Amino acid sequence: MKIQDLILRPPVTVPPECTIRETADIMRRQGVGAVMVADNGGIVGIVTDRDLVTRALAKRVRDDARVDSVMSMNVIAIDASSDIRDAVRAFGHHAIRRLPVLNGHHIVGMLTTDDMLVAYTGEIAEITRGVTAQLMFPHAMDEAEPPAKVG
Repeated sequence: MKIQDLILRPPVTVPPECTIRETADIMRRQGVGAVMVADNGGIVGIVTDRDLVTRALAKRVRDDARVDSVMSMNVIAIDASSDIRDAVRAFGHHAIRRLPVLNGHHIVGMLTTDDMLVAYTGEIAEITRGVTAQLMFPHAMDEAEPPAKVG
């Protein structure tokens, strides 16, 4: 399965000069826990709800400060044509919960661990359908056997 098949919503981005307050409001309105900071169409950083708490609120950074002052840089991203297993490795290796998805340098979405959970749950349901049927109806899967001869 390709990463591009797992993206559930369009990307949410903000420019570097966006304020912390504006960014938080965009995240609230869009119902997301992170936004990508984009400049000239490319990703320059990411801001998560955790960043807003630990780098802004806890340090008493003014809410009219630029969001690039609290963003995470050196963003780990994944190509849209990558396989789902590449995302699994990236999430595990880098201990992150969100992966910006790129097509070349163009931002196409954000893959989250929640998206992966939804995808894998559907796959697991498909895999277990036959096993569940066998457990619930053990003889339904058997071929009919000829009647035993008596005598």
